[in-house]
Amino acid sequence: MAEAASVQSLDRAFDLLEQLCHSHGGMTIGGLSAQTGLHKSTVHRLLSSMCARGYVLRDAQTSIYRASMRLCELGSSIVDNLDMANLVRTPLAALGRQTDETVHLAMQEGQDIVYIHKEESGSGAIRMFSRIGMRRPLFCTGVGKAILSTWTDNEIDAVWQKSDVRPWTEHTIVDKALFFREIEQVRRLGYALDDEENELGVRCIAAALPDYSGRAMYAISLSAPTARMTDERVVTLQKPLLATCEQITAMLEGKAIPR
Repeated sequence: MAEAASVQSLDRAFDLLEQLCHSHGGMTIGGLSAQTGLHKSTVHRLLSSMCARGYVLRDAQTSIYRASMRLCELGSSIVDNLDMANLVRTPLAALGRQTDETVHLAMQEGQDIVYIHKEESGSGAIRMFSRIGMRRPLFCTGVGKAILSTWTDNEIDAVWQKSDVRPWTEHTIVDKALFFREIEQVRRLGYALDDEENELGVRCIAAALPDYSGRAMYAISLSAPTARMTDERVVTLQKPLLATCEQITAMLEGKAIPR
């Protein structure tokens, strides 16, 4: 019985914490009681415990409770300690088998992306020069554009200003206005394209892996030689790519596990 009561208290505490996290301006004990159906004395007891641990703050003048930044600190620690390459290895391998194309997982670091995982195409028709640990600018890669599309325009502009904007190939976008139009298209479509902007003879379709806030620092891509990566092939690859992104996002949020 004691164990069941303890679990029930934990569930109730999380219910209160989630209500506070989603509220604008905080809530009173009465408001929380009405929203959760918990007795006011129970709400007060649980809030007192959470205040003591620093997860909730109470305004002494208004008796309004708010979630504290302690949760953000924990969230940042979780993100910092994620071994993304190992966590998403299974769905990325499945995507590679399904599409028979090369799969990349990249993360943002400064003005660059860094490749942290790669699944080679089973066809063996082409071996891209990309390798684990290789860096490339955000602005000239599909994964980079996918990541930037989840950022604000001011953040993107700051990256552009700090980047060594030059043509990596004859197709690289080096005009700022054109680049921002490209980002707007990525936002509309939900995926980015790399039309030989980073490597001649190779096209990529990429999609971001946004975190709880909607902002991404990771993205995955499917790459193939231009002869095979036609516009029709891009359309075909959209569905499995975006489905894999949704699967990984759900998995990281604890809503699913990789199959």
